Amino acid sequence: MLLIRDVDSILTLDAGRRILERHSVLIDEGKILRVGDAATLDRDHLDTVRNAGNVIEGAGCVVLPAWVNTHVHTVEHLSRGLIPDDLATFDWASRYATPFCASLTEDEAYISARLACLEMIANGTGTFVDCNVLASLGHLDAVAQAVEESGMRAVLGRGVTDILPPAKQTMPDALKAAVWHPSTEAALAEVDALLSRGTERAKGRIRLWASIYGLMFFTSDALFRGIRELADRHGAPVAFHIASSREEAALSESRTGGWPIGHLDRLDVLREDMLLTHCTLVTDEEVSRLADRGTKVAYCPGAALRLAKGTTRVGKIPEMLDAGVTVSLGADGVSSSGTFDPLRLAYLAAGLFKDSRMDPTMVPAETALEMITIEGAKAVLAEDSLGSIEEGKRADLTLYDTGGPEWAPGHDVVRTLVYSVDGRSVRTVVVDGVVIHDNGHSTRFDERDVIDAAREAGARIASRLGLDLRARWPLRAKGETSNSRWLEDSRGIRGLGG
Repeated sequence: MLLIRDVDSILTLDAGRRILERHSVLIDEGKILRVGDAATLDRDHLDTVRNAGNVIEGAGCVVLPAWVNTHVHTVEHLSRGLIPDDLATFDWASRYATPFCASLTEDEAYISARLACLEMIANGTGTFVDCNVLASLGHLDAVAQAVEESGMRAVLGRGVTDILPPAKQTMPDALKAAVWHPSTEAALAEVDALLSRGTERAKGRIRLWASIYGLMFFTSDALFRGIRELADRHGAPVAFHIASSREEAALSESRTGGWPIGHLDRLDVLREDMLLTHCTLVTDEEVSRLADRGTKVAYCPGAALRLAKGTTRVGKIPEMLDAGVTVSLGADGVSSSGTFDPLRLAYLAAGLFKDSRMDPTMVPAETALEMITIEGAKAVLAEDSLGSIEEGKRADLTLYDTGGPEWAPGHDVVRTLVYSVDGRSVRTVVVDGVVIHDNGHSTRFDERDVIDAAREAGARIASRLGLDLRARWPLRAKGETSNSRWLEDSRGIRGLGG
């Protein structure tokens, strides 16, 4: 048993959105056994649990469901700070991010995923989705190993494609093989091989979904249909990127006569067990289709801003919320977004549409907080077990220390969280009843080892790819290479062209 006792405030995120003061949470066998006032749980259980050494004092803390981050790229973590910030989505992906991730060895994927897990846990995250692991099933296994060691929950998938855009056709054969299959059948066979091993690992903490990379640039209609059929056969949910950019919307119009979401619906692939990432370029009619089909959305506000997707001009997130679409929040990758702190993502979600619509009622702080808790749990089809603090649910909890100045004077806790707090005040993270982060440090990883290994691997990869690591500052003479461009070819990875 584990007792988190005498907590200042518990944000339950239950149906009544109760905020409980001076309450305790009793955990047994990975589940929340009781939530009750501190005095009652002390009387009934404190001596027994304390004798076993399993009491966490919650005075001075706020406790919430551990965050759910519904879109990340763990193998991208070693590219932090390398890729320029003056690229739109397609150039960023085709010329830099995809080739970078495809070039990683399995060991480098493992090192990158450990770093990503360490950072997510430190920011209070208990569950994440990475359904676009590039390169091979071996790379996915490496990511799964890192997740298992971390103690986190994850939804993982491979991310295959069957179209190779012209910008990637000059890549070396080894990188081509990592990001592209020569036929739809070959792409689906790899996902089939993954799911045939079983759809769960680590006693259910890791789930495997039927995933493709998605986006109209990389995916034929046959692959969209095929992944739906394959998922149904294995009883697995589906996830992929779609409707990410203006370039993709234009391509979809030229190829299909409409935008991506409407086209997916015409292909009859939209379902309740589907999580679509980005959904930036969406019409009002397509919002209705998402709502009618029960399809979930992972919105990545950090990536939308950095890659100039146009979310504040054309984004339909408020309309999706009003229509009842499940909208959760994802970080995307560090080279496209930068932050893996769900509260920073919630801050963006709560603020962007207030400003762009000049309407302060858009996306209240409470809604933004739901997007990284109960709505995130719905997005990963786990709302019966995650996303709120209720008896019978899995014990995935995050404790914030409220002693810092950002918490004072202590008025509304939700607005304080969303607008003022970040991961620096995370004290403890519990997943499945196990403490995986305590007093600001991982209990599962040697943090120094994880960080040092990432630094060494990052330097090795940059050297191997011929990267210019110099920053824009100090200013250089006119014409001198800067901005962390690739040394031998400023258009992309050495020898890739583009």
